[in-house]
Amino acid sequence: MQEMQKIKIPFDYSGSSSIKKYKYIFALLPVVSILLLIVLRSSFVMKDQANSAPIVSLFYQPLLKDEGKMEWEHIFKEMDICQIEQLVLQWSQHGVVDFVKDDKWLEEILSQAQKYNIKVIIGLYADDKYFKILENPHTNLEDYLEYLQKTNIEQAQKIYTIAKNYDAFDGWYIYDEIDDTNFATAKRQEALKKYLQALAYSLEQIAKYPIYISGYFSNHMSAEVYTKMFSDITQKKYTVFLQSGIGAQLVDDTNSSSYMQEFHQNFTGKFIPIVEGFTFNDGKIIAIDFDRLEQQINLLKNSSNIEQLSLFSLRYFFDEKLIEAYKAKYKR
Repeated sequence: MQEMQKIKIPFDYSGSSSIKKYKYIFALLPVVSILLLIVLRSSFVMKDQANSAPIVSLFYQPLLKDEGKMEWEHIFKEMDICQIEQLVLQWSQHGVVDFVKDDKWLEEILSQAQKYNIKVIIGLYADDKYFKILENPHTNLEDYLEYLQKTNIEQAQKIYTIAKNYDAFDGWYIYDEIDDTNFATAKRQEALKKYLQALAYSLEQIAKYPIYISGYFSNHMSAEVYTKMFSDITQKKYTVFLQSGIGAQLVDDTNSSSYMQEFHQNFTGKFIPIVEGFTFNDGKIIAIDFDRLEQQINLLKNSSNIEQLSLFSLRYFFDEKLIEAYKAKYKR
């Protein structure tokens, strides 16, 4: 740091030493004031950064058991308090259950989100047999992906007739999670790439919004190979939500960190790490402890050098102990 240039103060002595002393003080006041403002501003910035909430988006899996029970105004109010800016609806149709069959479901979510200036990314079609079909070695992947594309576009067209009326609408989410097991071969990767590029083009014809997809890893591919594969199939058309794998116990902290580091350094596109806000206890899925959540947050932030994270999912985050502990540290 360079030293401050010395300031020459013009002075005409015309009397007592007291006058001389005060002339020096008055001359220095502007400099002292500037230095004080710099110190205070730095203090406020440091304080603001320390209290900046790391979770900026929250996933929600719509389920039939939630019908009539989701208090969306309360949910978005709490999200606003926690500085969470975005809700990701993981799907709007799950198997044969179409949540958009009644316009009111989506209208309620978007209108309440808009009150609190929270953006909503809307998931399209989720095949409840998706993973079983992928795992079947006899599956004709090209035909299956063609079916997914057709169904996703039909759902997007239906959604947009509603979502276009709300500023809260902020993008499309594709349910089809990309793992390092079912897409390990070059043939499957090529089929997946063709599908994702065609789907992105079709969605752009409906309305140009950001498109999101998620992926997870379980050490079946190296971090380098998985990152290259994801870069190739998405072609910068998608923002990737990358799951940590820690809550699902697919990898340990060290493995998770290595994948996040590789993505940060070599993924040719945008990605957002997902903190998994759940764990397993006696075969049951429960909300993670706040201390363990903080450990996971710090791990992912340090690994990927990204300040903003997503959390899966709303169902666990709204556990009373977890959300109260989170608000105690990060509330607006």
